[in-house]
Amino acid sequence: MDEIRQAAVAQMMDVTNCTENVALDFLTRTNYDVEIAVRHFFEGTIPEALPRTPSSSGSLSTPSHSLVNSESSPEIDRPQAVLPRYHSVLQLFAQFITLPVRLPLILINIVYDYFFGSQPVLYAHVSDYIKKEYPEYKEAMDNVFYRSQLQSLRNDIQTNGWKWLVAYIHDPKGNQDFFKYLFNSNLPEQIRTRGGVFFGSIMASEDAIRLRPDRTFGRSRKPCIIIFVIRGNTLTRKLYIDDLSNSEVVATNIDLALIDLIADENEREANERTQNESRRLMEEQNRQYQQSLQRDMERIAKTRSEEEAARKIQENEKRKMLESEQRLAKVNDYRRTLQENSSDAVGPCELLIRFPTGKKVVKFNEDDSLEKLFEEALKSELCPIFFQMHQNFPKKAVPCLPTWYFEILELEELEPKQDCLSKNATFREAEITHGTMIYIDNL
Repeated sequence: MDEIRQAAVAQMMDVTNCTENVALDFLTRTNYDVEIAVRHFFEGTIPEALPRTPSSSGSLSTPSHSLVNSESSPEIDRPQAVLPRYHSVLQLFAQFITLPVRLPLILINIVYDYFFGSQPVLYAHVSDYIKKEYPEYKEAMDNVFYRSQLQSLRNDIQTNGWKWLVAYIHDPKGNQDFFKYLFNSNLPEQIRTRGGVFFGSIMASEDAIRLRPDRTFGRSRKPCIIIFVIRGNTLTRKLYIDDLSNSEVVATNIDLALIDLIADENEREANERTQNESRRLMEEQNRQYQQSLQRDMERIAKTRSEEEAARKIQENEKRKMLESEQRLAKVNDYRRTLQENSSDAVGPCELLIRFPTGKKVVKFNEDDSLEKLFEEALKSELCPIFFQMHQNFPKKAVPCLPTWYFEILELEELEPKQDCLSKNATFREAEITHGTMIYIDNL
């Protein structure tokens, strides 16, 4: 028994759940026409042996074409017929009585195989199918279909810049008109000019399952066209065509669908550009606003800093003024104390103190402290508040200013001479003698 007949026997056993001998008996009587044999099995009738015709010799009767060319198949001897299963009226009656019990089981088996039964993969790629079944299309194959499988196509999407994927899932056992039409029309070239790629796959193959993973697809045996939109590495299904009976209409529908998708894609890109431009303008406005806000913040911070600095300067000025007033009050209080406790200076020596607006004669002893000279000058109304002393012959500073007064002069930033600071020296030590003239420097 050749492979084709074995496949027919296996198919009938799978559909009817019968034994191999019963399937072989029915198929032998119907020249291996599975459909007629299955119908006789469920109707409970025994088919008469059909005469063999030249057209049916060596091949199965299929709707359009056989998997193996009938002209090239050798003549195969038909196996001997077996005894019919229902060889007695009693057995026929028994089968009829038990039919209500067996029928649900048969239906459950059919439904299970229809939805969950595995579909044998005949060809992994459309190129394998063409090389075996249509060798005359082998040369034109690359001009019609994408040359590799789906995984390679995903890798080539970015390189070729395809926008659309038109996938054709072909049924080797179905109608071949649209498949042949592809090789005699400009539909594949038209798809490429629209920026798409035409991909072919065989039903129940791995690529077909990925493109349309419907659980009933493998069993429905319906070829179809699926159009996908390509965005990055993502395929989005947009159109599904399962009626391929009129090839010209299908080609027109595909072209119109691509035109609509191109228009939609252009509109989407235009909207995306508009949104991107709006987003860019908004970002630019936000950036400018942030920059303006930053400048305003910096200006406010600068203004506050300047105001804070001015406030501190003003506070420092007030503090300095208050401290200066306190220092001035201290000197005036000291002057008033000297004036209230005023007593004429005594001593054998005399010197002349010259003020900016007058003069005064002071008596002293050579062993008196030079600070006496400071006190005698300060209690005079002709003496300025802040001053220092010097003499011209020889020209030098007179070290008579007490420490507290010298510090006040420094705090007032009057830059007194360091030589004017009292060193607790006496008139003799300072070489100030009788008749010396002392000058008051107003600071």
